[in-house]
Amino acid sequence: MNPVDLELVKLKRQWQKVVSKNEKKPMLICIGEKHETDLFDGFIKSKLSEDEEGDDIFLLHYQEFNGMKSFGQTLLDEWTEFYEMLKKSEENIPQWNFKDPEKTFKTDAYKAFYPLLELKKNFPNIKDSRIYLYIAPLRISDTEELSLWVKEWCKICEMSENKDIKLVWAEHHTHRTLPQISSAYSFRVEVDIHQLMQNTAAHTNRKKNSPDTDFQQQILIASNHLSKERFKEAEHALKTAVKLAKEQKNKQGEISAYFMLTQSYTADKKKDRAEDTYRTIFEEVEPDSPLEVQMYMNYGSHLLGNSKKSKAEKIFEKAAETAQKIGEYAMVIECYRIIGTLNDTVLTKDKMIRYFEKCLDIAKLMDPSVRDQSSLRFVASMLILKYEGNHDKKTILDSEMKAYFGDDWRVSVERPKAG
Repeated sequence: MNPVDLELVKLKRQWQKVVSKNEKKPMLICIGEKHETDLFDGFIKSKLSEDEEGDDIFLLHYQEFNGMKSFGQTLLDEWTEFYEMLKKSEENIPQWNFKDPEKTFKTDAYKAFYPLLELKKNFPNIKDSRIYLYIAPLRISDTEELSLWVKEWCKICEMSENKDIKLVWAEHHTHRTLPQISSAYSFRVEVDIHQLMQNTAAHTNRKKNSPDTDFQQQILIASNHLSKERFKEAEHALKTAVKLAKEQKNKQGEISAYFMLTQSYTADKKKDRAEDTYRTIFEEVEPDSPLEVQMYMNYGSHLLGNSKKSKAEKIFEKAAETAQKIGEYAMVIECYRIIGTLNDTVLTKDKMIRYFEKCLDIAKLMDPSVRDQSSLRFVASMLILKYEGNHDKKTILDSEMKAYFGDDWRVSVERPKAG
């Protein structure tokens, strides 16, 4: 299975989980970096394949959004055209009749929703299917009107009490087009950078011998050598990749190549070289960036692997401080979770509780979609056990988690070692 297929499989599993847990939500919003939302777009397109299993129907639309009074009609016109073509080529096609509702709406979102509802009612073979309407306008004339159109769609869907027709949207996790939509569920897609680089190297259509392609190829070569424990060859390829990345001023690529070097040195039992390379990473990485936080966390894990618990804790603390400074709250929680877990002993139980409670404070600052993807459920489930006879704290924590995640919020954790 090539890297892109692997990422699509992961995304498919995530999608199935999101759908199953949000049956009542009229809209699903995928957020991520541009390359991550591009992958999601590709995933949605893959659902149109004849080889795709399942009865769900995916409608993809990239039409320009030219106003809240016309977008629904634009979608309906395209569906109607297809329906008329189908009537000419197929026999016994069920009737698809619909009329405007008596109620007055601000937008024409109803022109997209109600026809789909009628479609489900009149076509027996899709009666039990779910319909996902994925919109990704190539141009948006007015983002405020788009927001109103989407919100009214959600309202109409909720009023109909229909759970099988959903609007789907994807956008950058920081530079958002739509405001927070309370009735929608947002989920973050994350793609492993090394898998992505391998995929790019293997499947790129760029010109041969271009600097960018050469860099990607070195990463792919190094990955292949590492998988076969040919460390010397891997190190050579990675040093070449670092050089190429520097020439291109590709800082993220440079840091990624350095990190792979630390992995190679560690696997080859060259601990001093791994330490030196981590020092280089922290000299070169952009300060106060998510990548810097990730490198701190990687270094902390490296230290733990070398039985340097005390130093590792300090590094995870540094990672948490930086992550909080730049608003990467899920990373803060993960760092505090790790520090807390490292102190799951009889003598350091109070320290564990203190760090887990820090996670609760951070959770209050998070967007619901980000909080839902974090390790907060695990942290809270552990705290319930650690609080033991303190029923007041247990009650308060349980109430807080129910407000975030619903009644079924707990996850399975081991019984506490302390106490």
